[in-house]
Amino acid sequence: MGSNFTITLVLLAAIACLSEGCCPEGFIQVGNRCYHYNSDKVDWHDAHRACEGLGAHLVSIHNYEDSREVYALWKSLVDESYVNYLHRTYWIGLHDVQNENNFEWSDGTPMDYSLWHPSQPNNYGGEDCVAPFNYGSNDFDKQRWHDHGCRNRKPYFCRRSATS
Repeated sequence: MGSNFTITLVLLAAIACLSEGCCPEGFIQVGNRCYHYNSDKVDWHDAHRACEGLGAHLVSIHNYEDSREVYALWKSLVDESYVNYLHRTYWIGLHDVQNENNFEWSDGTPMDYSLWHPSQPNNYGGEDCVAPFNYGSNDFDKQRWHDHGCRNRKPYFCRRSATS
């Protein structure tokens, strides 16, 4: 009975992969997207390279649903009561490294949506990389973006499509 049950589970997983796609090991599947969260604190450029090494990109956010999806996933992975003010955030793929105030996504997709915190971006001290500030009285405010120095060290999210 045990081996038949195992075979059935494997077959169900294979059927799900064929219909929705599969995520590589170390990724979490949400719909047809695969997310990889790394809690190691690295600078934005190292996070960008790490995602590329996994066949992914730092997350890009093109609408409020994208933002909610990433934020909800972050909340499910992190004990919010444990993280302090400086560690409540994670790198996303938005930056203006090449051209000040011309923000672009590291995956090459257009910047067709923004969720800046009021008074942001401000480029204080040469800030060129973006992370949600994750501060405020509600989940919407916690998703708003701030520009940060790219050398700051933060956890990060990678994303790729599920493969069929």
